[in-house]
Amino acid sequence: MYQASIIGTGSYVPEWVLTNYHLEKMVDTSDQWIIERTGIRERRIASGQETNVTMGAIALERAIKDSGIHVEEIECLVVGTNTTEPVWPSAGGHMAKLLDLQRDLPFFDVQAGCTGFNYALFIAETLVKSGQYRTVAVVGTDKLSSITDYQDRNTCVLFGDGAGAVILRQSEREGIIRSHLGGNAKLRDLLTLSKKSSTGNGYIKMEGRKVYTFAKRAMVQSCLRVLDPSGTADHKELRLLFEQVNKIIPHQANARIIMGAAEELESRLELPDGKAREKMIITIEQYGNNSCASIPLALDLSLRSGKLKRGDLVILVGFGAGLTYAANLIRL
Repeated sequence: MYQASIIGTGSYVPEWVLTNYHLEKMVDTSDQWIIERTGIRERRIASGQETNVTMGAIALERAIKDSGIHVEEIECLVVGTNTTEPVWPSAGGHMAKLLDLQRDLPFFDVQAGCTGFNYALFIAETLVKSGQYRTVAVVGTDKLSSITDYQDRNTCVLFGDGAGAVILRQSEREGIIRSHLGGNAKLRDLLTLSKKSSTGNGYIKMEGRKVYTFAKRAMVQSCLRVLDPSGTADHKELRLLFEQVNKIIPHQANARIIMGAAEELESRLELPDGKAREKMIITIEQYGNNSCASIPLALDLSLRSGKLKRGDLVILVGFGAGLTYAANLIRL
């Protein structure tokens, strides 16, 4: 069995910043109201010419450069996204064309709500570990501004645009250790796309309180399952496993969800107050919720800022429409 290691990361966010003060002029809200309920101060919004494809291509190009490989060495491309227009052909194929990847390269999209990057990373991990491919690129990208109703104050304050990418390669050292994927289809109607909008794309509709309850529980479950896949570790063993984790990168949906999940972990594992919270990497204040992009964007930014370093043990954990949830345990 081969190992699959992340050898490069990249990200991209649009230039235009939509602040809470801008939103105050658009809907009945305030900077204080938004910060208290979401932890968000600003988010990036793509221009009319930018798409999930163009943003993803820039992030992937930067990841390729960071990895030090040549573009023709990429043998497969997996893209987590929810906002490709038209829906097909795939965003992956369009990115492959823009970056002139090798001619016979397989490419495809994964649509799993905001958990799309976690799912895509798991697929790429299995492709590399099986020996099918040596080098696989994974992209998480979304243009949520294209499906956001800016007259709905409960959703428009949350979402932004962006992209992140990683390069996986066969390695002898431990890389992506394992992944856990889950979902609850019975709750699919809590987070959906409406059928009508001015653009014809539909708008995000969400039952916020119910999604919050699900998300907090699901992220805790996935974090523990990725550490103890068999579910047989006793309380002390599970706590010791968790203490070895350097950082957790959660999907940047809402600061209250992230902190709620951290507090639940502290309670479940009988950790000192703040022990799990201090492991959480949070970028939502500057970038908002940019769906499939949020985890790879935070990963890239954290490596470049020094919050993370090679050798760190990290959990990537997310949830999304479907309702889906997942976690990946990685050694950088």
